[in-house]
Amino acid sequence: MKKNEAHPYEAPVTRSIMAGGGLDSEIARLKHKDVRKRRRAIRVLFDTDIPRALEGFVPLLNDKDPWFRSKALEAHRKWAPAQGVETLRVLAEHSWLDARRCAANLLNEFSEDTTDIALLLIEDNDLTCQRKSAEALLNGRDAALHIERFLNHDDSALRRLSILSYAAKAEHRVAALEDVNNSVREAALQSIVDNGEILTEKSMQEALKRGIKVTPLLSSAIQNSGDVLIQIAQTASGKILNELVGELRLRCYSLDEKPIQILLENQCYEVLGRWMQGLKSPEIDALRWEIIGNSKVDSIERSRLLERLIGRSGEPEIAQKVREFLEHCDDDLLRIAAENLSTASTELGL
Repeated sequence: MKKNEAHPYEAPVTRSIMAGGGLDSEIARLKHKDVRKRRRAIRVLFDTDIPRALEGFVPLLNDKDPWFRSKALEAHRKWAPAQGVETLRVLAEHSWLDARRCAANLLNEFSEDTTDIALLLIEDNDLTCQRKSAEALLNGRDAALHIERFLNHDDSALRRLSILSYAAKAEHRVAALEDVNNSVREAALQSIVDNGEILTEKSMQEALKRGIKVTPLLSSAIQNSGDVLIQIAQTASGKILNELVGELRLRCYSLDEKPIQILLENQCYEVLGRWMQGLKSPEIDALRWEIIGNSKVDSIERSRLLERLIGRSGEPEIAQKVREFLEHCDDDLLRIAAENLSTASTELGL
């Protein structure tokens, strides 16, 4: 680029500005008595998009014309993050509520720490200012110093923010499981899971009573292998059932695993049948046929177990078992699945 050429991001508007006296001249026109010239200056400065122009918009925060005041806020939203956190101070200390809300909404747009400005806004009576500034404080350098004031705040949104903060401790999360607000309880539960912490049976029972989503409980329920696991397994369906089976597959690889033993003892065959998919051993095969032959298990689940054995139709043991099953099967759905499996074995010479 030649020395006298404008930067491509600034041309061609910047060249016209410079020809007319430079950026400072356009900024100065924001104070002109002629409204048309002021409006033109705003258009030119926005088109030019040079962050330093922000300084010229500060006086417009006090303009009698709401259009100019709105443009002052727009300029702050556009350029304040590039000009530094201190550009928010004039907004945060302004008597105009929209200006303070603008500052609050911009707090998380900065790569710098915004604690000082957030401390100004946290004392505001406006709920938006309080919530946005609390979020900034809980994400800031001194989060540990501020978290206590929000853990028991009257506003449930602030309690939720505090629980999700990196400064929250394990005891804070456990206590929040008993919060009166469901969103706070769910945030605490998810945070516990995200931090790799294990819930007690008591806390999970309370969570279930309060109607908290089951998914975040699955890891702890399997780890504890207690009543909660059985309760979930016996009532799970659809997405929850799939998630439970998926979590079991991540943790359990044989029938000797404690969670699997608990499920066996409580005859949670629907869950076990799905968990066994893709697994193969004499013990697992024996359990699979036990479930297939159990009339207490839903026929659809049992037929699925038979269908999943098609890939093993070339094994003599499978061929023999399915023929034995057909001798006493009177369920139409099961017979169809079993006959398909038996036919596949026959075609392979078994």
